[in-house]
Amino acid sequence: MAGEQSQSDVALPVTVASDAAAGQTVTDQTASESPASLLDQITAQAPGTGTGKPSEKLNPLRDFLTETNLAKLFTHWLGKVPSDQSQLEAARTILSRDIARIDQLLSDQVNAILHAPQFQALESAWRGLHYVWKTRAELVNERGFDEKGTELQIRVLDVSKRELLRNFEKASDFDQNALFQKVYEEEFGMAGGTPYGALLANYEFTNHPDDLDLLSQLSGVGAAAFAPIISAASPELIGLDTFADLEKPVNLEAVFQQTRHRKWRSLREHPDTQFVGLTLPRVLMREPYRDDGSSRHGFRFEEDVQGADREKYLWGNSAWAMGSVLLKAFSSCGWFADIRGVERGVDGGGLVTGLPTHSFHTDAYGVASRSSTEVSISDVQESELCDLGFIPLSHCKDTPYSVFYSNQSVHQPATYDDPVATANARISAMLQYVLCCSRIAHYLKVKARSKLGSNLSPMEIQNDLQSWLVQYVTPDEKAPPSMKAQYPLREADVEVLDAPGQPGKYMLTIRLLPHYQLDQLSSSMTLVARRVDLKE
Repeated sequence: MAGEQSQSDVALPVTVASDAAAGQTVTDQTASESPASLLDQITAQAPGTGTGKPSEKLNPLRDFLTETNLAKLFTHWLGKVPSDQSQLEAARTILSRDIARIDQLLSDQVNAILHAPQFQALESAWRGLHYVWKTRAELVNERGFDEKGTELQIRVLDVSKRELLRNFEKASDFDQNALFQKVYEEEFGMAGGTPYGALLANYEFTNHPDDLDLLSQLSGVGAAAFAPIISAASPELIGLDTFADLEKPVNLEAVFQQTRHRKWRSLREHPDTQFVGLTLPRVLMREPYRDDGSSRHGFRFEEDVQGADREKYLWGNSAWAMGSVLLKAFSSCGWFADIRGVERGVDGGGLVTGLPTHSFHTDAYGVASRSSTEVSISDVQESELCDLGFIPLSHCKDTPYSVFYSNQSVHQPATYDDPVATANARISAMLQYVLCCSRIAHYLKVKARSKLGSNLSPMEIQNDLQSWLVQYVTPDEKAPPSMKAQYPLREADVEVLDAPGQPGKYMLTIRLLPHYQLDQLSSSMTLVARRVDLKE
């Protein structure tokens, strides 16, 4: 709370207009003789609905809550003690109605709180973090890691987009900002530090120039520390009001050719954007609260999510879903090679599990479930969004699961006359390969640091690095997916040469050829009709 108030200055949290019917007394005769009921007094004096000093607003309720005499309790609430059986039955009816009304008043207020954008953002952030943390905890238990789970570490930095951008703008140079110091200097650039495998940014980026500037700065930090940054795209970035508009025919390629997306197109050409991935659409972070009789809150409550307004649901950043995929892949084989696609019966690849789903309103609850994503993306849309630099999350129909079929970075791969060069550029823009190469870069940094001051020749260093890389190479193109996940490289070559004119310095070149994965499947069908004469 922002501050404290004395008890006499606290206003009741009831902000609805008074209802004369709810304050009706037991009989018409006593209605004119008895004072207004307690519920009527409270609603009449609620903020914005009545008059009176704040100190007077709690007096009736305080007297009721502290009263121990049953007769006086009836007097406080109903205005008069029932004197016969008929009045007692009428009082019971009024009490039941008042309780239902109080439940409705509380439900309206709780709905207003739950659906407030600021509260939704707060709840979504915490539930997203809990989702990733829960995935880690399950993996630690299943895979037999040590109790502390040091193989899978999660660190949290609480900073808003505005604060981050302001810090970048105030920095005198690129490497002087606070995020660079945290991610690079204190870990990757320091002996004994633990390099970050990936950074999840709980932001939604729009087409606003400030957002694109921040995205550019983040890509530089990610590239320097070899830590790809996974965040999310806002519907505004793809020229839509909401992701629900994807259910309509939309020419996304034409949208991004407009003048207002010129800065976005320019950003995609920068090589550092290979280290940035933007996911979409949003995912469901929590099922709506249901009045199924199991609530322990003391009143009947069912969250109002009816109607066409999808903003009543608690949506969250789909980057959290990608985070869970990365955790599963790394815990399985120590690499990020298997983070896309889905194999039947296997909890791996790009399969996202554990997200909540909400069922349609049917007579029997749970018969027909909605998707855990804000909108279902078709194969054509998935391919189009991938080409535009996004990572779509697709819902698996009739299941509670979703899947990342691709992991394209923001970077726009260049097109060359040589098909091989074009293919290499496309591979370099895929996050699964960027993540794997980043892990190799982390190791090389550690190895190079350990060689400082030694008298090793370039050939000795080359042989040492080559022997390490061979551990992750299998030339077998027909190897099963599980083996390719453990050995993500088909070829690897290291070359170390003396730097011309710089004694004691070496030039290192590493060539990596990963295993290809099926990205698109094109098919054609030819139908031939032949005239056949039928004879009797």
